[in-house]
Amino acid sequence: MLIQPSFYANQNMPTNTGATSSNIRHSQIQEQQEQPQQSSDSISLSSSKEPEYVEGELLVKFKGAAPKKMQFKSGVGAEIIKKFDIPSTSRDGKDGELCHLKLTGVSVKDALSIVQNNSNIEYAEPNYIIRVPEDQMVRDSGATAELPENTKGTVPNDLKNELWGLKNEGQTGGTPGVDINAEMAWNITTGSKTAGPLIAVIDTGVDINHQDLINNIYTNPGEIPNNGIDDDGNGYIDDVHGYNFNGHNADPMDNHSHGTHCAGTIGAEGNNGIGITGVNWDAQILPIKFMDRSGGSTADAIEAVIYATKMGAKVCSNSWGGGGYSQALHDAIAAYPGLFIAAAGNEHANNDIGPHYPSNYDLPNVISVASTDKNDNLSTFSNYGKETVDIAAPGTQIYSTIPYNQYQMKSGTSMATPHVSGVAALIMTKYPELSAAEVKECILKGGDDVEALKDKVVTGKRLNAYNSLQLAEEMAQKHRVQNN
Repeated sequence: MLIQPSFYANQNMPTNTGATSSNIRHSQIQEQQEQPQQSSDSISLSSSKEPEYVEGELLVKFKGAAPKKMQFKSGVGAEIIKKFDIPSTSRDGKDGELCHLKLTGVSVKDALSIVQNNSNIEYAEPNYIIRVPEDQMVRDSGATAELPENTKGTVPNDLKNELWGLKNEGQTGGTPGVDINAEMAWNITTGSKTAGPLIAVIDTGVDINHQDLINNIYTNPGEIPNNGIDDDGNGYIDDVHGYNFNGHNADPMDNHSHGTHCAGTIGAEGNNGIGITGVNWDAQILPIKFMDRSGGSTADAIEAVIYATKMGAKVCSNSWGGGGYSQALHDAIAAYPGLFIAAAGNEHANNDIGPHYPSNYDLPNVISVASTDKNDNLSTFSNYGKETVDIAAPGTQIYSTIPYNQYQMKSGTSMATPHVSGVAALIMTKYPELSAAEVKECILKGGDDVEALKDKVVTGKRLNAYNSLQLAEEMAQKHRVQNN
């Protein structure tokens, strides 16, 4: 049974999740819906309702080892479904266990009341539900023209006219130069399958057989396909190309389209004469599915983040959001050593006032991303926040891959987020010696100043891949000097 309140507004949550006032804050995530109906990928939220959650389940962090079974009173208790392998973040340094519990004979609300004064429990919370973003079609009022011949940098043979976010010469009716300056960035690097970072796409899965993605999907060298054995001993059987935490199996196939679309923006194979190119022509994409058509849960999202950590992913792209504040998810993200890049949401809401999770988690490894259109305006659907949303990127009318060798326009902060994830991967490919914090700094400082974003995002900037790579070169040069 699912309880149907909305996701984040008007709920009790910590007050210390705001960002710092500096030019680079800790960060946050999600995406939502636009005014003119469009293909905006995000979770539908209502500010008048409570977050929806799975009835009969709790997430509980024990201060020490978890008991095998909890008995509140006769016929009322809980059993452990799953123990999460998250490093302790408790203030006293004790190594407690985070568990997913199945309740017996008691509601979530009553169980929370019972356990709140339990001295053996650090915290307890509902298992919030996360819905798949709804697609809405955006109407394009601009004319379409041929993309002019390249005059600045490296351009692949599959840079379609529709890919204005990568190269905007006004071919779709937008303002020339309003793009992430990808072609100049590609003079420096186009990504790499071998030297580049592992990029986790946590979403509805990815079509790993798509013609424009198949060569850029990660293959686990320690796993033998379809033998029913956990060959590499990582706790997951047959995870050759990622994992499905919604279905609890090794098939990360996308039965929606959202995850495949995001993956294409990050790393659709470039210069192959097929379809489109991603920000990275060559990449290692790790599909991690935690939502099906009807959505997923916080528990599944936590497992997805833990898996990305175990697999060594340096970039984690998260075009999703919803649910209330979850200390458990916060802890999982805090323990992730790479960059956690998250969509800010699509309700055209101020995240400074109404937090949006996970993008509002004020953590040093999080980048929260708003969306802009082809004229450098904040997208009409995009959430914003002068203190809580870090940077913006192209997110309106983004053309990318969807399952079964198809392509489609979508709009949302979900579409902006993979642009940032792609640039993070380019930087890490060229400058692997930089830390996640340094890559984040290059991305946030390297953006273009945009007047329309001045009071809407922390940096007041829109993503610029080339500038970010130049800053990364300067930072890497300092490392070389210090090491000599």
